[in-house]
Amino acid sequence: MNEVMVTSVTWFNYTLTVLLVLIGGFFSVLAAVGLLRMPDVYTRMQAATKAGTLGVGCMVLAVATHFVTLDVVLESLLVIVMLFITAPIASHLIARAAYFVGSPLWDGTAYDEMRGCYDADSHMLHNCPMPTSDDSVDPRPSLVAGRTSREVMTDEDDEDTTPRRHPDRSRSQAS
Repeated sequence: MNEVMVTSVTWFNYTLTVLLVLIGGFFSVLAAVGLLRMPDVYTRMQAATKAGTLGVGCMVLAVATHFVTLDVVLESLLVIVMLFITAPIASHLIARAAYFVGSPLWDGTAYDEMRGCYDADSHMLHNCPMPTSDDSVDPRPSLVAGRTSREVMTDEDDEDTTPRRHPDRSRSQAS
């Protein structure tokens, strides 16, 4: 009876390992395809960060399920935790740097939420609250699409660069 139990646990372990490797490989390939197919740096970064992190996380879990020792499992869990903490932060910093240096936006970009919040001369980012629900849609999306972020930020005849107040934030700031 004990031999049957050990055999079934071993087969379950191998099956779980193979399944995690296949899922990790799928998401890693998906991240690579996203890097090749996405139109601008911001969408490429999203594909690489989300799919790549999930792919590598599944691969590391596969290592933990294959070598079922305490030290390997703990190291694998630490690697996954560090990956899930550092990948979004690095992605955010790269996107911010790309925006500040004027990386071109995709032609299908309809709304630039940072428009008017960044001063290209002083390199200062000002607090721009979220738009209210009645003016949440940019009435002029064609002014953003196909232009670089620096062109949008330094647009001289853009009269709608004043920050808008979000209703929840304006109440909390008033009190």
